[in-house]
Amino acid sequence: MNLRSPKVLIRILMLLFLLGTSTPAQAVYGGSDATNNPIVVGILPAQSATQAGCSGALVAPRIIFTAAHCLTGDPSQLWVAQPGSDLRDLSKVRIQAERFFTPVDFSVKTFPYQNDFGVITLKTAFDGYTPLLFASLSDITQWATAGDSVIHVGYGCTSMVDKPPCKPTSPTPNEFTTTFEKVTPPQFLTLKPQTFSMTKISVQKTICGGDSGSPVLKSQAGSWIYIGAQSSSNGAGCTPTCEINCVATQGLPAANLEMVQEAFSSVKMQLATPSAVQKKTSITCVKGKLTKKITALKPACPSGYKKK
Repeated sequence: MNLRSPKVLIRILMLLFLLGTSTPAQAVYGGSDATNNPIVVGILPAQSATQAGCSGALVAPRIIFTAAHCLTGDPSQLWVAQPGSDLRDLSKVRIQAERFFTPVDFSVKTFPYQNDFGVITLKTAFDGYTPLLFASLSDITQWATAGDSVIHVGYGCTSMVDKPPCKPTSPTPNEFTTTFEKVTPPQFLTLKPQTFSMTKISVQKTICGGDSGSPVLKSQAGSWIYIGAQSSSNGAGCTPTCEINCVATQGLPAANLEMVQEAFSSVKMQLATPSAVQKKTSITCVKGKLTKKITALKPACPSGYKKK
């Protein structure tokens, strides 16, 4: 079998990512422990489950962002664990899903998935959630062009296998840092522009089949910024195979603002319009004949300089 054949790769990807909520998902491989991360959650197939079916992000007390392909069943069958918790600890809070929101153009009938982003509303609220900023499409384009760093974090496999599916998922979350990718591989050319982002992965550091819905995050000026929900990849996935340009794709809330607003409204909350991300600005400072240009979130002139 030619593992570099596009047709073979697509079949492998279908096995990796058409897992739904009834099959245990796989998550970040080659990363570091992320227990107590305030954002990542395990999406469970039962209240007492100790392994996640998908991952997600707590973005408001009753709002979870995840992948749409994780939301194909009955909402009442899913439970969400306290962010960053060890899923073996049944004393940690678990809250039942109330409702799903998925884009009207999303379908599990074709792969790669178009607009693979979804929202879960919960029956009750988590206490003490960490407020997030939401990246706009222009933010994501800018960061991708610059190849900025991002963080993958999710629950799942922590060992390599020859072929999928991988072994039981991790009861604790793991994370790794990578960068955006701006060159779209052939496998993803059918996806609509401005509905997805891409991140670089490798055999050594990768998301795996079923890391579905796990958040891609960026840290800036002391704030967490939510970018998207893990959807698919064109290789790796806890296996020893990866193309030269191996990437993962994410569905974006920024491409589904009306749907996200509807979800927030259903739990009587207001969505902060993306982007709340702070922008750097520049000022010019002078000291006699000396001139300095200062670029920062809150630029200030050095001692002895005055703003021009």
